[in-house]
Amino acid sequence: MKHILWSLLLLISLPALINAQTPAWNELDLTGMDYPSASIDNLFVPLANPSLLCTGHASGLGWAQTLDDWKLRRHYWLFANMDNLSYTLEYTRDAADSPMNYHTLALGSKVLPNSILPNLYIGTHYRWKNGNIGRGDWRSALTYRPHGSTSLAFRLDNPYKESPAYHAGAALRPLAFVNGIREERLELSADIDYDKDDGGYGFNDFVIGAHTRLLDGLNIGASYNLDKKTAWMNFSLSFGKVDVGAVATSKNRVPYIHFSDNLFRPFLGLRGKNWYEMKLEGKIKTYTEPKFKIGKIRIMDNQNKGIESLIADINRAKEDPSVHGILLKNPSFSTSFALLQELTDAFRDFKSGGKKITFYYDNIGNSGYMFASSIADAIYLNPQGVVDLRGLSASSPYFKELLDTLGVEVMNFRSHKYKNAGNVFSETEMTEAEREVYDSLLQSIYDQIVAAMDAGRGDKLKSSVQETIDAGPYFLASDALAAGLVDKIIYEDELKDILKDEFSFSGTQSCVPEHINYKWSQPRESLIAVIYAQGNIVMGEGEPGSVIAHENTVKLIREARKNPMYKGIILRVDSGGGSGQASDIILRELQLAQTENKKPVVVSMSGMAGSGGYYIACGADRIVAQPSTLTGSIGVMGLTFALPRLYDKIGVNWSTVQKGVNADFGATHRYWTEEEKSRMSDFIEAYYEDFVRKVDKGRDGLDYDQVHAIAQGRVWTGEQALKNGLVDALGGLDTALEEMRKLTGIKGHITLVDATSSDDGMEIKMGGNPFGASLRNDALDKFLGSYMRVYELWRDFGDGEVLMLTPLEMRDIQF
Repeated sequence: MKHILWSLLLLISLPALINAQTPAWNELDLTGMDYPSASIDNLFVPLANPSLLCTGHASGLGWAQTLDDWKLRRHYWLFANMDNLSYTLEYTRDAADSPMNYHTLALGSKVLPNSILPNLYIGTHYRWKNGNIGRGDWRSALTYRPHGSTSLAFRLDNPYKESPAYHAGAALRPLAFVNGIREERLELSADIDYDKDDGGYGFNDFVIGAHTRLLDGLNIGASYNLDKKTAWMNFSLSFGKVDVGAVATSKNRVPYIHFSDNLFRPFLGLRGKNWYEMKLEGKIKTYTEPKFKIGKIRIMDNQNKGIESLIADINRAKEDPSVHGILLKNPSFSTSFALLQELTDAFRDFKSGGKKITFYYDNIGNSGYMFASSIADAIYLNPQGVVDLRGLSASSPYFKELLDTLGVEVMNFRSHKYKNAGNVFSETEMTEAEREVYDSLLQSIYDQIVAAMDAGRGDKLKSSVQETIDAGPYFLASDALAAGLVDKIIYEDELKDILKDEFSFSGTQSCVPEHINYKWSQPRESLIAVIYAQGNIVMGEGEPGSVIAHENTVKLIREARKNPMYKGIILRVDSGGGSGQASDIILRELQLAQTENKKPVVVSMSGMAGSGGYYIACGADRIVAQPSTLTGSIGVMGLTFALPRLYDKIGVNWSTVQKGVNADFGATHRYWTEEEKSRMSDFIEAYYEDFVRKVDKGRDGLDYDQVHAIAQGRVWTGEQALKNGLVDALGGLDTALEEMRKLTGIKGHITLVDATSSDDGMEIKMGGNPFGASLRNDALDKFLGSYMRVYELWRDFGDGEVLMLTPLEMRDIQF
């Protein structure tokens, strides 16, 4: 939309710039050539038909040079083209050998979004000589491509002058109607001018042409002007991001070179066979929030990676014909096991096309090996490397004795024994209920890991997966090799030769560039809003991605449900819950989307969607989770502290004056009465019953008693939740999209729109703590992780409100 506004602004302002007494449009060599206006797709788009700038075919840098009698003349063009904006400098000399510079500024964009009317483009360019910016000429164009076979163009030159000129063009791709042949192999075109000569306005004879790409990377085009009896030709060869060619008439020859932003189809389809050396590092998250904000400036931590951007990168590699494999060297990242499963699914999809994945490690961590072994065609290890394969464990600190020593009495009100998020404060050790839940969850996740490792590497292991895990860790690389955990022990400098021997290719590339899209017609899009709910659920305002603040989240849902362009809402949840009231308000807004706006709601759960995270999800039309997602925890708790002993120890005395028996209810300087505790317990029970009723109403296959039987604060993995009816399907965002397609009945193309992030302002990426590499220690991270969770609970919920919190997170489980 911004590009359209810029185009319109330029169109409106040009009449004031143009002197009506300037001579009529004076075409120089390039603009005077008979390009097919409806199908031109090379470097010269901004000169011939600026409306096609946004197709991306002209983007990049270019040089063109006039060749006369096979000698280079001092007449050249420099192009700097972007997808919507272009600047061209033309240098030549006049008859008196004086230098002349011509400047052309071009704009081009879509007229309307693809969700309304795709394939309609508008553009304009303004051209002036030397410094005479007020005495220039302009050209505007409109192009419409209603089908992959058809392109129609209209061009208008100098409408504010005495004799404006008009031009219309049409192009056809007849092979679009033939199965098995790419439509861009052959293009036929016809163009006609309507302008003024000595006898007044009239039509000129047609310019007819043809363009072929019979071989990849070989472009040959020609046209014949029936009015002028002249011919025009274009020839070019493409290699990677470079297109080298020439345009010519009987009088002029203009060789050119185009360095594109995107990849052309290479000549004869000749491509290298490369490994895409993919970087996997930092923290992989459901949603990447700003590290901090300064007004409209968002400072992003480049160590945080969004799962969807990584999957998109893998998908591009899958479609890139030059990428035959992905090479991962010492991948070092942290994420939830659910997001790891989503990432693994994307890698498996990459391999489904026959492509390969290899890993090289100096040392392999526990979770790193579980990941690599499930997808790798080969794993290589440094001769001094360690494979730290150990299995799973879950640990939690308990602070009751410390708090007792300090004089703090903890009151942990919970609906049921499994609702144990506050146990870190109220207990001295893990309760039997906690141990039961941990054991069940770890067994489910462990079974998933064993199955994935067995499917990916079971045939290479010398023992069963379980026996191999139990024999770890493997401190000697030779032991890891003997156990079948790795394929070879090598130094990194040997890797290239090994890849050549094992896979017959060893070239690498560090990125996967975009390819030029040769299709004329893009499908109409149906838009689905994606709202990210990540973090603790709290009342008030907060930065999306850091917390799920009820005011911000409700605003996002309300905007999405009232926007007629969105056909549905996908709520992407990664939360262990939080405020019961905030959860209820968010659920209410989602229900309004379903009832008032008749829009389906699908919830996609990532690492965690428990307690309040499940509460906001329970009314969705479909719920999708990963097999290892932690969900459920349908229960309520309240946590508060009485501090009279602490105040006595530190010499703080309190006096109170009150009107009303319960005026100081919840005060920390006195102990609660039994009646007050009973009232709080009743309140917790009522909240729990309401929670169960909400789930009963939202889940068609469950009644109240069935929900209660699987609730009581119990946490489930996604795999378990599917069996007991709390979720509808297993998978990631792609599965949620397919569920949305079923609900909406959309047959065509669906585009997911990030309805959480703001387009306003500027985004800057920066690195993390420059001292992080020297300060971090795995053991320290694990120790501090538990205390960070305690701090977050205290920070977000220290006011004693009723909470819907999951008692554990994936970071409590050590891989």
